[in-house]
Amino acid sequence: MKPAKYFIWILPAAAAVMIFVFSSQPAGESSRLSNAIVMKITDFLSCIMPSGDTEELFARLSVLVRKAAHVFEYTVFYLTLMAAWYVWGFRKLKLIGSSMLAVFLYACTDEIHQLFVDGRAGRFTDVLIDCLGAAVISIILIVVIGCRRAEKN
Repeated sequence: MKPAKYFIWILPAAAAVMIFVFSSQPAGESSRLSNAIVMKITDFLSCIMPSGDTEELFARLSVLVRKAAHVFEYTVFYLTLMAAWYVWGFRKLKLIGSSMLAVFLYACTDEIHQLFVDGRAGRFTDVLIDCLGAAVISIILIVVIGCRRAEKN
């Protein structure tokens, strides 16, 4: 096996470290980071819809931005895992299943990790949110694989 095949694992490792670092932030620090983004979005939306309730908008967007960040992080992790497994010869359902399982297991361990971070909580619903992007991509790929099989028959 070529040593270069091992280097591909730097990508999912970097994504996993990124997730771990963000999950290690205490709740207050994490909120400040996401709230800065939400404030920019709220300010922009207030300019184009000045009659809206900015406090309610901020509250709704805050939850949406935080959850979208989780989906994005884990989608990146999933895609890097798929690239690594692909280089190692995994194809089709084995590629999708291995990547999805790794994302799910890492999301579970991440939620356990958050139980020990100040102000954070570990929730299974967050595991499901973390896995959402990977699940959507998996479903699309499974449908594509199924369509290609049907075309061959």
